Amino acid sequence: MNKSGHTRHFYLLCLAARSAAFVFLVAYALIAPERFDADLAAPLGRITPLSVVWLLLMLSMAVRLFPSKSESLGCQKEFARRFRPTGLLPSSQEIHHANRGAAVVLAVWIASNAVVFGLHFQGWLSQRAMVCLAGFYGVCDIVCILFFCPFQAWMMHNRCCTTCRIYNWDYLMLCTPLLPLTGPLTRLACLLAAVLFVRWELTYHFCRERFFESSNQALQCSQCQEHLCRYKRQLTRMMHSRF
Repeated sequence: MNKSGHTRHFYLLCLAARSAAFVFLVAYALIAPERFDADLAAPLGRITPLSVVWLLLMLSMAVRLFPSKSESLGCQKEFARRFRPTGLLPSSQEIHHANRGAAVVLAVWIASNAVVFGLHFQGWLSQRAMVCLAGFYGVCDIVCILFFCPFQAWMMHNRCCTTCRIYNWDYLMLCTPLLPLTGPLTRLACLLAAVLFVRWELTYHFCRERFFESSNQALQCSQCQEHLCRYKRQLTRMMHSRF
């Protein structure tokens, strides 16, 4: 299988796995709410249905700490081995555009999730609901990669996931609903997600040339071996043909 097919199949598998996890979380929360709450507060080392889902999440985040041949270059461009210098540095205009888009996403994300937190603290959203919401965010993350990304289309206006300024914000965004929860599982998940986020931002600050196609030849469209935009383009053509 070529690189294009391998990467797309990897993300389709991720979509299936996260969708299954989300359905499980919702069903478990509805069928056995008391047991769900008990599992959420259980100490580390106790095997529960929730701890299995948590372990899979932790493993997927741990994998992101290292170079991977399966994941998109979009999240791998922070690694030196994926950098192919063009001999140029990114322009101040490129950097400003990328940072401005990231700032808009951050502001929208904080504002929208502040509403979620408010509903939680007011008792409208239970801990179970917050965990299920995190599962839903996980599904949406893969949908953004494969089919449609509102951050890309409406806020950052980047070409594709390969050049995405905030790709490795994904796990911290996924874990956002878990931030107000106090169980050991949710705290550790948020901690590892924060580690990924901080490392990404530090790499961007000190090795900015890896993140822009003008300075990193590997990010240029002509060098793409993944073609993750294939489904997005097909959907765009379908929408244009209908409207």
